[in-house]
Amino acid sequence: MAITSLACLHQLTSLTLVIIPGLSIMKESNTIPDHHIRTQVLNIHVESNSLTESISVNTGFPALLSLLSNHPITCQGLSINIHQEYCSANVILHFFNTLTSLAPINDDDDEFLAWENLAAFRLQMPWDKNFFILDEESIQIPRNGLAALHRLVYLTALELEDLGTCRIDDDALRNLALSLPYLQCLLLGTRQLWEEPPRATLWGISLVLHYCPHLETLGLLFYCSLGHHKIEYADTNNLITTLQVGFSPPHSSFTVAAFLAHSLPNLDSIMVEPEESHRKYGHSRTDLTLPDRDIRIQEWSRILDLTTEFADI
Repeated sequence: MAITSLACLHQLTSLTLVIIPGLSIMKESNTIPDHHIRTQVLNIHVESNSLTESISVNTGFPALLSLLSNHPITCQGLSINIHQEYCSANVILHFFNTLTSLAPINDDDDEFLAWENLAAFRLQMPWDKNFFILDEESIQIPRNGLAALHRLVYLTALELEDLGTCRIDDDALRNLALSLPYLQCLLLGTRQLWEEPPRATLWGISLVLHYCPHLETLGLLFYCSLGHHKIEYADTNNLITTLQVGFSPPHSSFTVAAFLAHSLPNLDSIMVEPEESHRKYGHSRTDLTLPDRDIRIQEWSRILDLTTEFADI
């Protein structure tokens, strides 16, 4: 019953809850009295149950939904940390749909917003070294996989750096940006190493800049091409100084640099995926089409130097 006492704390700025799927407290969550919890930021960590030998995709997100469905909680920011081994594209999409469909809480206090009015949403999916994902495809969401999040129209921050977003194309980026015009931070899939090539292009970046004019932080996966589009018609953002590209394979250096100089004239840093994201693959990688991380860092550094030169012209 400890969670019910939190309703007495009326000035919470941050609340962290730890869930261990399978424990009796989660199974009995429907019996906990209806107490309204208010916090500016809600952090939820889904940990593994040491009494079980394996992690199932059928336990992690259902435990999350059990908590959020059975306890009236309002917050401005929601941050979820759940082991990657609990995740698959299907359960993630179901979670997105259910979360954004939860009935709003009747509350006259405008300072604390209902679920559909979240200002910030972060989903982190760290990898547990004791487990190994054999099928990377199972955590790649489809091109329309972010559609449910279009309902979170007041988001200023959407951080999905661990999510498999390789199949998100330019049209999907346009639809997302069009639905979330207040975004100041957008991070999609850039913290992991993926073997599937990205489908979005440089023009997708331009679409995001066009529909989200307040962006200050941007990170996404893309293919270095403009297609049939012309650089002079691309949108410009003067606020972004760092572009997170994840594992995006660098090529067409002059085209990319010219685009970045036009669209992100104040860019001074380009970041690839963190080194630790490679550890889960060990020596199992057979894909030789993707330049290794050090080579990609060198090439992106060269592109950044060219970008600076072009921006000074």
